[in-house]
Amino acid sequence: MPHSLSDLDAMTIEEANALSFDERDALLDLIIADGRKQTTTLHSHRIGLYGDYFEEDLLRMLKVRAIKVYVRGTTESDFAGEVIGDTDEEQYRAAFCHVQMSLDAAGTSFSRVTTLVIFLTDMSNWPLLNEVYREFIPNPPCRAVIGTTGLAQPPLRIEIVNCIAYRVAE
Repeated sequence: MPHSLSDLDAMTIEEANALSFDERDALLDLIIADGRKQTTTLHSHRIGLYGDYFEEDLLRMLKVRAIKVYVRGTTESDFAGEVIGDTDEEQYRAAFCHVQMSLDAAGTSFSRVTTLVIFLTDMSNWPLLNEVYREFIPNPPCRAVIGTTGLAQPPLRIEIVNCIAYRVAE
């Protein structure tokens, strides 16, 4: 039977660290879900897109041996500097795919992202960004989307500049 957060809270650090990887991994999902907070229960246009804040319970994180993962800033360009995609939608998706590649390499996923900051050169594409965002983001992290007049290279349209996620140590 899976452990609950109450079970975890009753354990010592040593007892929790002795749990199997799979048990600690399942508990990390519960810890992250419990840490996601909304300021109000009132519904607005933003519900489902981002959380208002995240409470990082360091003791619980320590007990499951959680590791914080910082993903580098990424754009829609490939490693040769060439822009991927011809449309804004394709380019937004390419930027998210690059982040996903880093999350996969780090042993985590978008479901464990707690913070996400995006620079966008055309804020009139807000609905399009949110459409692509929903394809990748299953749980609403703390998110900010900032309009900018340009990025490092003129053809770039999006940069995901800050992405923080968690994973469990082996």
